Amino acid sequence: MIYTVTGPVRKDELGITLSHEHIKWGSPFAQHMYFTGAYDEEEVNGLYNTLLPVFNSLYAAGCRVVAEASPPFGGQNLRLMYRLSRASGVRIIANTGRALPAYTYHIHSTNYHLELADRWIKDFEEGLETIETTVVRPSHIKIFTGDDKLHPFQKQGIRAALIASKATGLPIHCHIWKAKLAEEVMDLLEQEEADYTRFCWAHASQDPDDAVLARAAATGMWLGFDLITPDRYQSHCELIKNAIVGNYEDRILLSQDVDFYEQASEDKGANCSSLFTGFIPYCEEQGIDSQVLRRVLRENPANYFYVED
Repeated sequence: MIYTVTGPVRKDELGITLSHEHIKWGSPFAQHMYFTGAYDEEEVNGLYNTLLPVFNSLYAAGCRVVAEASPPFGGQNLRLMYRLSRASGVRIIANTGRALPAYTYHIHSTNYHLELADRWIKDFEEGLETIETTVVRPSHIKIFTGDDKLHPFQKQGIRAALIASKATGLPIHCHIWKAKLAEEVMDLLEQEEADYTRFCWAHASQDPDDAVLARAAATGMWLGFDLITPDRYQSHCELIKNAIVGNYEDRILLSQDVDFYEQASEDKGANCSSLFTGFIPYCEEQGIDSQVLRRVLRENPANYFYVED
């Protein structure tokens, strides 16, 4: 099954999916929402009123699913997501994850990765929260690396995600900004004998090194071609063409990686659906088969987010 905030769905029910977006990054109430289930209802209502037109526009453009990439500590707001999904018809996928800060690792270094893994497994098995009668389960584990090298607490965060992924079947969505850092992560995954098919290199399009992308694709790793904004159409179109030539277009995930609330506040959300209104037509003009693009947007996310019962 694939777990959304309004309940589980089958792979064939998922539909066209944006695999990495932020409904709203950051919230002063994030930790309260995650640990105690306490929400600021006034904030939720205000966000809902601003964001519903964005989700209605996404639905009209053909989008049927949005995967939230803001982790619990990053402002993931389950009640807001639930209301937006019910009202707009766009399914929303939640997550667990994000390693704790470095100082926490220094205090809990002996069992750091085990404690994190236990928490993330519990989030899946018991649910992040129950809204009305729906048990909201995460459908991926979101973790982060730094911008230069893998620090010890980040390595342990990856190990925690691998343990939790193996126990639950959840895929891992890992923020990796540089190709050199991606190589370090792959080296660690190799040491841990990880299942690469359950691991996504988010931002693989940010520092596109052909050799590193080829290495990642050869392992079966997923590649997040995100940050697809109007100024990057040409470069992302070329990446997709290269993936087709390299025969790994079935391992890529497309998304815009925008903050919907921020965009809605600035330009009424026009960029939130630009992948459908601008990028897809651009790719078709550049000779990419529309059926290939639809498979990438529909079948790839369904395979990535699918968790066996």
